[in-house]
Amino acid sequence: MKFHKSLLTILCFLFSVIAISQNEFQRKLLNDNYSWNNSSQNERNKYYFGIDSLNLSTSEYHFRYEKSSQIIDLYSDNGIDFKGRIINIIQENKTVKTDYGKDSRAFNYLFEKKEISNSEATKAGQLILTEKSYSIPTDSLINNWSFGWTDCGAITFDYKVKTSFHHKSYTCAKNQKDSLDFVIKIKKTTDTLQEILGLKESYDNFTSRLPKGKSYTIDGWINMYIMTDKQSEGWRNGKPIRDYKKSIKDTIDNYLEFKLNELIPNSTELNCYDDYSLTFSKNGKLKNMKVDMGFWERLSDKDYKKCKRILKKAFREIRIDFVDPKHEFYRELSFGQKGIYIYDRTIY
Repeated sequence: MKFHKSLLTILCFLFSVIAISQNEFQRKLLNDNYSWNNSSQNERNKYYFGIDSLNLSTSEYHFRYEKSSQIIDLYSDNGIDFKGRIINIIQENKTVKTDYGKDSRAFNYLFEKKEISNSEATKAGQLILTEKSYSIPTDSLINNWSFGWTDCGAITFDYKVKTSFHHKSYTCAKNQKDSLDFVIKIKKTTDTLQEILGLKESYDNFTSRLPKGKSYTIDGWINMYIMTDKQSEGWRNGKPIRDYKKSIKDTIDNYLEFKLNELIPNSTELNCYDDYSLTFSKNGKLKNMKVDMGFWERLSDKDYKKCKRILKKAFREIRIDFVDPKHEFYRELSFGQKGIYIYDRTIY
């Protein structure tokens, strides 16, 4: 009896270790030989995440859906009962020194592989078979499909149906007009898969467990910083200050724009093209003015020197004494086609 209890304990421990390891984060350093420019999607998936092309799948039915920062695999030997897996993906950033100062750049993939319950995988697999999603044309074969979107990624589907293979790609499917052929069907498939598999909830759970105090990149261009507990507490405690800054934001911005354009009426003729980061003291005086430019470039760029000199002269005439800032604050300045513009990047 003791032997059986010990064996049961060991087995429970092993199963728990396996379950935990399935949800552990894995990392893979970025490799220039496996970038978007010089490798295929299948090559990147194999190198970074250890998953083979569907051409090598031993399952009779195998469907792969790739969307922003997630890869979903559904597979079956009989077309009735499916199994599946989700890979949640993000890029981890690190601070690097550049000619322009410090920057945050991605240096590896951080990801997890999670098994999908058989019931959910079967529902999702049956949806694809019922809708015959593999028969929908790829976007380039759909009349009037719009490709002119920015900051809107593509989704891809790969299908193995017995001995047939299909690859479909849809650029910014969510923004296509419903009147186009197949668009409603594509949106229905992706929305239903999202609901059945809980894709958003899965990714939210993934990001909620990421190491804190670090910067991340989602889908190659969305930056996210996760605060430490101490930073989060500081953020909560700083709400009264942010609320006050927000209450005087428009007053300061409108005044700065008005005065700068009044003092520099010919700004559009000055050949000034750089953007400036401004730091103001709690008394409303300009403390610092920086530009995203390397040290040697700043020394040799005559236009930059001229524009900075003109701005400094103008700021000596500007007094923010009609309102009490109380705290240090920041603004961005740019030279536009119609004048000088002030921007506030503060997150309130």
